[in-house]
Amino acid sequence: MAVLMAFLMTLNFPATASAAGTAKVDDAKVREILTGYLQRQQKRYPGAEIRLRDIQRITPFAVPSGRLHWEVTPSSPRLLDSRRFNLILRANGRVVKNMTLYADLEALAPVAVATTDLPRGAILDHEDINMVTMDLAGLRSPCLDAEALIGKKLRRPMRMGSAFSGTWIDTPPLVKRGEMVTITASTGPLTVTAKGLAQENGAEDDTIRVKNISSQRELFCRVTAPSSVEVEF
Repeated sequence: MAVLMAFLMTLNFPATASAAGTAKVDDAKVREILTGYLQRQQKRYPGAEIRLRDIQRITPFAVPSGRLHWEVTPSSPRLLDSRRFNLILRANGRVVKNMTLYADLEALAPVAVATTDLPRGAILDHEDINMVTMDLAGLRSPCLDAEALIGKKLRRPMRMGSAFSGTWIDTPPLVKRGEMVTITASTGPLTVTAKGLAQENGAEDDTIRVKNISSQRELFCRVTAPSSVEVEF
């Protein structure tokens, strides 16, 4: 992408500036441009309300009146980490203004937080999680869906009130290496089962190696449930 996360906005400026054929751009207009850009980015953060809390003031300037195009580029691919925005204004395809502004963003959304101190390796349940409205800016991979955390395993300890991060969460395997499993094989209306020994860990829908106890052959099987795998003929 030539301009990362560029937002193109078309505006019609009335020719009411100090000189004929020109229009004035001031703080209010720049705030309008950035606010419009942020509204277009809402879909990247479902359930969050992204707002422009503060913006660097500018010295008003004149531009040609008529049909103008704005391009907005944040300083970071992760929008909420951005503290600077580059704004390019084009008039009839020609750049008439290129500026960088400092801005302070706020993104409020319900975030999953720990209701108590949790040790490393804890398997999460409903009573471990509460939803609290917080500013997403400054949070790394916050979890916005409590149900998505249920049954997951913590990679690190957490303090009460701290926000869960997706990078701290593991999905416990449904099948563990060395565990006896039921192998199911289906073709058309025919279904057969056999006992097997898992050769590696596997979460749901993972493909793992399983040794058939009867034939001693290794099969590649898909994990379907705890202690259950499936192979197709």
